[in-house]
Amino acid sequence: MYIFCGDVMNENQYIEKLNIRDEIFPELYQYAKENRVPIIDSDALNIVKNFIKLKSVKSILEVGTAIGYSGLHMLSVSDDIQLTTIELNEASYKIANENFNTYKVQDRVTHIHGDAKEVSVNGKFDMIFIDASKGNNLLFLEKYKPLLNPGGFIIVDNILLRGLIVQETIDNKNKRKLKEKVDRFNHYVKENFDHTMYFNVGDGLLVITV
Repeated sequence: MYIFCGDVMNENQYIEKLNIRDEIFPELYQYAKENRVPIIDSDALNIVKNFIKLKSVKSILEVGTAIGYSGLHMLSVSDDIQLTTIELNEASYKIANENFNTYKVQDRVTHIHGDAKEVSVNGKFDMIFIDASKGNNLLFLEKYKPLLNPGGFIIVDNILLRGLIVQETIDNKNKRKLKEKVDRFNHYVKENFDHTMYFNVGDGLLVITV
Protein backbone atom coordinates (compact mmCIF):
# COMPACT_ATOMS: atom_id res chain seq x y z
CA MET A 1 0.00 0.00 0.00
CA TYR A 2 1.20 3.51 -0.88
CA ILE A 3 0.29 6.36 1.45
CA PHE A 4 0.62 9.94 0.21
CA CYS A 5 0.75 12.83 2.64
CA GLY A 6 -0.09 16.43 1.95
CA ASP A 7 -2.41 17.67 -0.76
CA VAL A 8 -4.67 15.15 -2.48
CA MET A 9 -3.95 14.92 -6.21
CA ASN A 10 -5.70 13.24 -9.10
CA GLU A 11 -4.06 10.91 -11.63
CA ASN A 12 -3.32 13.66 -14.15
CA GLN A 13 -1.59 15.80 -11.53
CA TYR A 14 0.40 12.79 -10.36
CA ILE A 15 1.69 12.07 -13.90
CA GLU A 16 2.29 15.78 -14.53
CA LYS A 17 4.61 16.00 -11.53
CA LEU A 18 6.52 12.92 -12.68
CA ASN A 19 6.95 14.41 -16.16
CA ILE A 20 8.36 17.74 -14.99
CA ARG A 21 12.16 17.97 -14.98
CA ASP A 22 14.50 20.50 -13.41
CA GLU A 23 14.57 23.71 -15.42
CA ILE A 24 17.87 24.08 -17.28
CA PHE A 25 17.13 27.66 -18.40
CA PRO A 26 15.75 29.17 -15.18
CA GLU A 27 16.46 32.78 -16.21
CA LEU A 28 14.42 32.43 -19.40
CA TYR A 29 11.65 30.61 -17.60
CA GLN A 30 11.43 33.34 -14.96
CA TYR A 31 11.53 36.08 -17.62
CA ALA A 32 8.66 34.42 -19.48
CA LYS A 33 6.54 34.15 -16.35
CA GLU A 34 7.22 37.74 -15.24
CA ASN A 35 6.54 39.17 -18.70
CA ARG A 36 3.63 36.89 -19.59
CA VAL A 37 5.43 35.37 -22.54
CA PRO A 38 3.58 32.18 -23.51
CA ILE A 39 5.92 29.18 -23.34
CA ILE A 40 5.33 25.45 -23.55
CA ASP A 41 4.36 23.79 -20.26
CA SER A 42 7.11 21.84 -18.52
CA ASP A 43 5.46 18.41 -18.74
CA ALA A 44 4.67 18.86 -22.43
CA LEU A 45 8.23 20.04 -23.06
CA ASN A 46 9.55 16.82 -21.53
CA ILE A 47 7.43 14.81 -23.99
CA VAL A 48 8.73 16.85 -26.94
CA LYS A 49 12.35 16.37 -25.90
CA ASN A 50 11.86 12.63 -25.47
CA PHE A 51 10.43 12.36 -29.00
CA ILE A 52 13.48 14.23 -30.30
CA LYS A 53 15.74 11.79 -28.48
CA LEU A 54 13.83 8.66 -29.46
CA LYS A 55 13.67 9.63 -33.14
CA SER A 56 17.32 10.81 -33.27
CA VAL A 57 16.19 14.15 -34.68
CA LYS A 58 18.94 16.23 -36.28
CA SER A 59 16.97 19.03 -37.97
CA ILE A 60 13.99 20.95 -36.57
CA LEU A 61 11.71 23.61 -38.03
CA GLU A 62 9.97 25.66 -35.35
CA VAL A 63 6.99 27.87 -36.22
CA GLY A 64 6.91 30.48 -33.47
CA THR A 65 10.22 31.30 -31.77
CA ALA A 66 8.96 33.71 -29.08
CA ILE A 67 12.01 34.34 -26.84
CA GLY A 68 13.78 31.13 -27.86
CA TYR A 69 12.83 29.11 -24.78
CA SER A 70 11.50 26.00 -26.53
CA GLY A 71 14.17 26.26 -29.22
CA LEU A 72 16.96 26.23 -26.64
CA HIS A 73 15.41 23.25 -24.91
CA MET A 74 15.14 21.32 -28.18
CA LEU A 75 18.73 22.14 -29.07
CA SER A 76 19.83 20.93 -25.62
CA VAL A 77 18.86 17.35 -26.47
CA SER A 78 21.90 16.93 -28.73
CA ASP A 79 24.78 19.03 -30.01
CA ASP A 80 24.07 17.59 -33.47
CA ILE A 81 20.68 19.32 -33.80
CA GLN A 82 20.18 22.25 -36.18
CA LEU A 83 17.19 24.56 -35.64
CA THR A 84 15.38 26.76 -38.15
CA THR A 85 12.86 28.96 -36.36
CA ILE A 86 10.40 31.65 -37.48
CA GLU A 87 9.18 34.65 -35.48
CA LEU A 88 6.94 37.53 -36.57
CA ASN A 89 7.21 39.83 -33.55
CA GLU A 90 10.31 42.03 -33.86
CA ALA A 91 10.88 42.46 -30.13
CA SER A 92 10.63 38.72 -29.49
CA TYR A 93 12.90 38.05 -32.47
CA LYS A 94 15.61 40.29 -31.02
CA ILE A 95 15.32 38.80 -27.52
CA ALA A 96 15.55 35.28 -28.94
CA ASN A 97 18.68 36.23 -30.88
CA GLU A 98 20.23 37.52 -27.68
CA ASN A 99 19.34 34.29 -25.88
CA PHE A 100 20.76 32.10 -28.65
CA ASN A 101 23.99 34.10 -28.41
CA THR A 102 24.06 33.98 -24.60
CA TYR A 103 23.84 30.20 -24.62
CA LYS A 104 26.28 29.92 -27.55
CA VAL A 105 24.04 28.04 -29.97
CA GLN A 106 23.79 30.75 -32.62
CA ASP A 107 25.86 28.65 -35.05
CA ARG A 108 23.18 25.95 -34.91
CA VAL A 109 20.23 28.32 -35.45
CA THR A 110 18.75 29.80 -38.61
CA HIS A 111 16.44 32.51 -37.30
CA ILE A 112 13.87 33.94 -39.71
CA HIS A 113 12.08 37.21 -38.96
CA GLY A 114 8.73 37.26 -40.73
CA ASP A 115 5.20 35.93 -41.00
CA ALA A 116 5.22 32.12 -41.01
CA LYS A 117 2.24 32.21 -43.36
CA GLU A 118 4.36 33.96 -46.00
CA VAL A 119 8.10 33.35 -45.53
CA SER A 120 10.09 30.91 -47.63
CA VAL A 121 12.03 28.22 -45.79
CA ASN A 122 14.81 26.19 -47.32
CA GLY A 123 15.80 22.71 -46.26
CA LYS A 124 14.30 19.44 -45.09
CA PHE A 125 13.53 18.58 -41.49
CA ASP A 126 13.15 15.55 -39.24
CA MET A 127 10.65 17.38 -37.05
CA ILE A 128 8.35 20.39 -37.28
CA PHE A 129 7.16 22.09 -34.10
CA ILE A 130 4.10 24.34 -34.55
CA ASP A 131 3.56 26.80 -31.72
CA ALA A 132 2.36 30.06 -33.27
CA SER A 133 -1.09 31.61 -33.88
CA LYS A 134 -3.45 28.74 -33.10
CA GLY A 135 -6.08 29.72 -35.65
CA ASN A 136 -3.52 29.12 -38.42
CA ASN A 137 -2.53 25.59 -37.42
CA LEU A 138 -3.99 24.06 -40.58
CA LEU A 139 -2.28 26.60 -42.82
CA PHE A 140 1.07 25.95 -41.12
CA LEU A 141 0.56 22.20 -41.39
CA GLU A 142 -0.21 22.30 -45.10
CA LYS A 143 2.55 24.81 -45.88
CA TYR A 144 5.39 23.07 -44.07
CA LYS A 145 4.50 19.36 -44.20
CA PRO A 146 6.23 18.96 -47.59
CA LEU A 147 9.53 19.94 -45.89
CA LEU A 148 9.52 16.81 -43.70
CA ASN A 149 12.09 14.11 -44.29
CA PRO A 150 10.76 10.55 -44.74
CA GLY A 151 9.77 9.24 -41.32
CA GLY A 152 9.54 12.77 -39.95
CA PHE A 153 6.89 14.01 -37.58
CA ILE A 154 5.03 17.17 -36.58
CA ILE A 155 4.17 18.34 -33.06
CA VAL A 156 1.50 20.95 -32.44
CA ASP A 157 1.18 22.63 -29.04
CA ASN A 158 -1.89 24.15 -27.30
CA ILE A 159 -4.58 21.99 -28.89
CA LEU A 160 -6.70 22.34 -25.72
CA LEU A 161 -6.62 26.17 -25.53
CA ARG A 162 -6.44 26.13 -21.71
CA GLY A 163 -9.75 24.25 -21.53
CA LEU A 164 -11.55 26.51 -24.01
CA ILE A 165 -11.75 23.64 -26.49
CA VAL A 166 -14.36 21.78 -24.41
CA GLN A 167 -16.44 24.75 -23.26
CA GLU A 168 -20.00 24.55 -24.52
CA THR A 169 -20.91 28.22 -24.10
CA ILE A 170 -18.44 30.98 -24.99
CA ASP A 171 -19.73 34.54 -24.94
CA ASN A 172 -16.62 36.18 -26.39
CA LYS A 173 -16.87 36.09 -30.19
CA ASN A 174 -13.13 35.93 -30.86
CA LYS A 175 -12.60 33.13 -28.36
CA ARG A 176 -15.55 31.23 -29.83
CA LYS A 177 -14.10 31.51 -33.35
CA LEU A 178 -10.68 30.41 -32.13
CA LYS A 179 -12.16 27.39 -30.38
CA GLU A 180 -14.05 26.45 -33.55
CA LYS A 181 -10.92 26.74 -35.70
CA VAL A 182 -8.75 24.65 -33.40
CA ASP A 183 -11.49 22.06 -32.93
CA ARG A 184 -11.88 21.75 -36.71
CA PHE A 185 -8.11 21.41 -37.04
CA ASN A 186 -7.91 18.69 -34.38
CA HIS A 187 -10.63 16.68 -36.10
CA TYR A 188 -9.22 17.33 -39.57
CA VAL A 189 -5.94 15.76 -38.50
CA LYS A 190 -7.73 12.74 -37.02
CA GLU A 191 -9.65 12.20 -40.26
CA ASN A 192 -6.79 12.78 -42.69
CA PHE A 193 -3.71 11.25 -41.04
CA ASP A 194 -3.37 7.58 -40.15
CA HIS A 195 -0.80 8.01 -37.40
CA THR A 196 -1.67 10.62 -34.79
CA MET A 197 -1.40 10.89 -31.02
CA TYR A 198 -3.23 13.41 -28.81
CA PHE A 199 -1.62 13.94 -25.42
CA ASN A 200 -3.37 15.49 -22.42
CA VAL A 201 -0.16 17.08 -21.14
CA GLY A 202 0.50 20.77 -20.67
CA ASP A 203 -2.04 22.55 -22.85
CA GLY A 204 -2.39 19.53 -25.11
CA LEU A 205 0.08 18.12 -27.64
CA LEU A 206 -0.68 16.63 -31.04
CA VAL A 207 1.92 14.39 -32.70
CA ILE A 208 1.53 13.55 -36.38
CA THR A 209 3.77 10.99 -38.08
CA VAL A 210 3.71 11.24 -41.87
